[in-house]
Amino acid sequence: MRSPLRCACLLLFTAACGGAPGPSGTTPHGATAAGPALVPRAASLGVQQGTLSASDPIDERRAHVHLWRIELSPRERVRIHLSSPSVDPMLEVTGPDGFRLQNDDGFPGTLDSILDFLPPSEGTYELRASTFAPGQTGPYTLAITPRDAAGVGVPFDLGGEVTAVLGRDGTQEGLPGTWLRFSGDAGSIVRLRVTSQAFDTIATLIGPGGQTWINDDANDLGPDGRERALDSTIVAALPDSGVYQLIVTPYGGRGAGPFRVRATVRPPVVMSGGERPAGLAGAEGGGRLLGVYAGITAYQTQGQLYGCADDARLLGEAMRAAHLQDATDQLVLPDGLATRRAFLDGIAQMAQLARPEDVVLVFFSGHGQQVPDDGDDELDGLDETIVLYDGSLRDDEVVAALSAIRAGTVILALDACHSGGFARDWVGRPGRMGVFSSDEDVLSDTAEPHRAGGYLSWHLRRGVLGEADVRPRDGVLYAGELTDYLNDGFVADHRLMNPSGEHSPSQRLVVARGAVSWSQVLWVYPRNPDFTLPPVPSVPLTSPPP
Repeated sequence: MRSPLRCACLLLFTAACGGAPGPSGTTPHGATAAGPALVPRAASLGVQQGTLSASDPIDERRAHVHLWRIELSPRERVRIHLSSPSVDPMLEVTGPDGFRLQNDDGFPGTLDSILDFLPPSEGTYELRASTFAPGQTGPYTLAITPRDAAGVGVPFDLGGEVTAVLGRDGTQEGLPGTWLRFSGDAGSIVRLRVTSQAFDTIATLIGPGGQTWINDDANDLGPDGRERALDSTIVAALPDSGVYQLIVTPYGGRGAGPFRVRATVRPPVVMSGGERPAGLAGAEGGGRLLGVYAGITAYQTQGQLYGCADDARLLGEAMRAAHLQDATDQLVLPDGLATRRAFLDGIAQMAQLARPEDVVLVFFSGHGQQVPDDGDDELDGLDETIVLYDGSLRDDEVVAALSAIRAGTVILALDACHSGGFARDWVGRPGRMGVFSSDEDVLSDTAEPHRAGGYLSWHLRRGVLGEADVRPRDGVLYAGELTDYLNDGFVADHRLMNPSGEHSPSQRLVVARGAVSWSQVLWVYPRNPDFTLPPVPSVPLTSPPP
């Protein structure tokens, strides 16, 4: 890490540990970019006809638009279907408390826009009928149909399987495919596998809030290797409790015949008495989140830093506040406790505790250095090190210690100068990922503007607290969600780390996920007993002012 005074170096040097900006320049939601103002039209259950003309208002996409208003209630599910013989329609619905849904093509193979949802609250909802392409004009039909709250089509249960015949079972007038339905609890992670030897499947899942998941080819041959790569798989974290609709259609609108749906479920993790529940971590669930968190501000033989010991303490506090860990799941090593022996012993302790279903996070915030390579395995002839309280550990030593951990996923997070050099050494096997505060030949800054030891430390603790769970906010943290959040934070802070006019190499985040896919589940956030998701805890995760 670099302390507040930035420095240049050769091989050995002093170093320092290490929410995206909002949109700008866009037309406010509900406004038009040019032309006459939108005049609301009254809509009701049933069929409305309209014609988009060249004299109608245009939106920020330069598409002509009509605005309809209707009163809706959470007591009745509705389907809103926008169709046209001459234009490619687009539908947007907004309502109370920031509710918003948008749809272009309701299903693969159709240009109609379809939204099927249970209104979350009683009130006035606005429907914007426009077109996908700018400037299109022509007639359209807006059909608003009440739906049975119990859903439509072929029922099935999570944890079981069902067979049906496309073209015969679960058909809906004017809509493609076979419709099926199941009930699910918020926070459950479901896997729906749709297979057929008769046609190329496409699976579409619609949630009670209008959320949509679609898969065509999963490239999955199934547990026995005899299924087809053309079959479909949807994995979804259910955001709401209620009835979900699964619609099976054929690719290209061609084909029919029997198909099978297998449905597995990972139940929601629920808090009891405010304690950390079991089984919240791991790609398949059932695991724990374990951690070693070390940070050093007050060195004996190195330059003093700002906030790095707090980085370790506050990461542990964030984990506990989010009910992801209790004190027995983490080892926190600030300042003089973060010796070489203690750090390696902590990793060894995790190796003894960790099971294949667990996730382990090893974190360090403090000085980093480069030294001549002692193993002839570095392209640049240099080993990277992290500097503990009583001496350094080379990248090879850290990786050798971590390699004894048999957890399903092991995350190495280093907020130190040159830390990116650990990436090649560490991420060489499945189940390993790393996040590093700078490239191997670049320094890392301390993060006084955030009152944190390092920029990676700051965004990591905010992210695990719950802020990274945004794509969507569903109580499930995916590997890619976490790294995207960290990257967004580094982009937003670019000018803080790299002031204009400086000629030092730019600090940037280094991410190495290896075989850990974007969609791999790291952990789930515990829910309330009613399956609602608690808000992100309000915890002051800052160091004292410098």
